[in-house]
Amino acid sequence: MKRAFLPVLASLWALALPAAAAPSVARAMGNSFADIYEKVAPSVVVLEVNKPGRTSDGFSWESLFGSQPGGPQIPREEESEGSGFIISDEGHILTNAHVIDGADPQSGVVARLKDGTRLPLKVVGVDDKTDLAVLKADATGLKPISWGDSERARVGEFVCVIGAPFELDYTLTVGVISGKGRSDLGSTVYEDYLQTDASINPGNSGGPLVDLDGKVIGVNTLINGLNRGLGFAIPSKIAQVVSAELMGSGRVVRPWLGIRIETLADEPALQKMLGVDRGVVVREIFADTPASRSELQPADVVTDVDGQPVNSARDLQKAILGKKIGQTVQLNVWRRQDSNYRTVAVKAEELPQEPAGRQASDRPKPFRPPAPETGAADGPWPAFGFEVQNLPEDVASEMSLPSGGVIVTHIEPDSPADLAGLQRRDVITAAGDEAVKDKDSLAAALENSGEDGAVLLVERKGKQTYAILKK
Repeated sequence: MKRAFLPVLASLWALALPAAAAPSVARAMGNSFADIYEKVAPSVVVLEVNKPGRTSDGFSWESLFGSQPGGPQIPREEESEGSGFIISDEGHILTNAHVIDGADPQSGVVARLKDGTRLPLKVVGVDDKTDLAVLKADATGLKPISWGDSERARVGEFVCVIGAPFELDYTLTVGVISGKGRSDLGSTVYEDYLQTDASINPGNSGGPLVDLDGKVIGVNTLINGLNRGLGFAIPSKIAQVVSAELMGSGRVVRPWLGIRIETLADEPALQKMLGVDRGVVVREIFADTPASRSELQPADVVTDVDGQPVNSARDLQKAILGKKIGQTVQLNVWRRQDSNYRTVAVKAEELPQEPAGRQASDRPKPFRPPAPETGAADGPWPAFGFEVQNLPEDVASEMSLPSGGVIVTHIEPDSPADLAGLQRRDVITAAGDEAVKDKDSLAAALENSGEDGAVLLVERKGKQTYAILKK
């Protein structure tokens, strides 16, 4: 019988067996966890990380017992510990990127094995977007750990954590998977965590979360402020792919479209405004990106990717990450102006190292608005709490806006414009499906807008976005 079933069966037997049999059941469960430890521990490493010029803000024994009264407070280099595990016969070790962040390039990182052997490591590659890093020891005979399948792991299954919490090397903690697919924790760009009640504390980061077969189903990571009975791990499905790419080329190549998105279901008012109840809203389109070269527009709602429904920003992100560089993606899009669906083709390209939209040198020069025009307050502006001026032709040409537009020169605090997210120096180029060429055309569009307000298309520092201006 597989070891994976022992604790579950033991629990069931405990209900049926007399009290005298309880010790043997508990012993069987304990032996199961002990076997896992003996199998996995030789593949786990403790990482000694020297970070010069930084004062430690992590765990120290002084933080528990206090520093000597009246003693000098002397800044010291941070010598922290983290965890990792061996993933190849060639000496590759996987850990969290934040564990080695700021490490000294010279003394850097050292791995300490279960038998006390210390091995200097070099960094092979780091992926900040998933908080993963691969290091390598110049050694042979190391014992790599086996990968498990995080997709098949179920909530309620027993798991074990091995690492060095609070500088207590090779500590084993046990718990269950208490959740899957956790995101929006503000830790990395790509979040899809396994949640566990097995203790994960400072020093556990980068260590393995293993199932009852002793296979890795996650990479433990400590999320600041959330380590109170809840631990999180990067699923093995992600960790395997990322580590393989880092070992192969030292970096991870990802496709992207060049958009900022949000889940429509999180914004009930936006659902009503756009006339659709599910999907992912295109919040911004970055300049010189695949999306900017397609027919996609801000305020479009993406409902399907190549025929597969997407109901959240995470769904869309995962769908695009599953595509290949150069592959044309078919997006099913709801457009409010048409009150209809359309298909938009976007060719996925490689995510740049710093996808910040248009580079600073490509952005238009700062525009200094001219003196206020006579009658600047005429029209609907006071009711919405903002003021605009016509965009000078030379500035419009420099910004590649042949149809012109108006520039926002003032925002009244707590006004409808302020609540909509409009900013001074925003350039409004469209209101709904009407192009905005000047103040008069914007005034007409606002006066003709319905009770739900107007969706304004905005150019902001080289990016396209939108604002929903409500009456």
